Amino acid sequence: MKTLYLFLILYIISSCTLDVELKPLNSTAIFNDGNSKMWLVEHLWIKERDYAHPNRNKKDIIVFYESGRCTVQKLNTFGIEKGDIVDYKVVDKKILILTGKGKIWKFKITKLSEDNIELSPIKGTSFKYVMHLVPITEP
Repeated sequence: MKTLYLFLILYIISSCTLDVELKPLNSTAIFNDGNSKMWLVEHLWIKERDYAHPNRNKKDIIVFYESGRCTVQKLNTFGIEKGDIVDYKVVDKKILILTGKGKIWKFKITKLSEDNIELSPIKGTSFKYVMHLVPITEP
């Protein structure tokens, strides 16, 4: 029995590798999928009222690029107009900061999954809406 334990311990120790390099997790990957990703601003909440346009084609979209920039525009202008280009960064996997056009908007990431992001404005930012983002799907 002691031989079996000794064998198992040696097996476990020898199967570990020390030369494996660990890479830090990219905290912006959920927004851009390692390239670019388009999110539809499904809802813009203040308290319990939704200020997002009811027509899907007139809702805002945000295209997050791996470069740290994003484009904000109406869905029906995508491919026709350039949209507003702003920079973004994620801090400590909890805060999203959008910077551009002389403004800085800070959001707490309150929900985060592959198909649902909720961003709540942090006090002091000029943007007052809670944004609910979903990936663009077929109409």
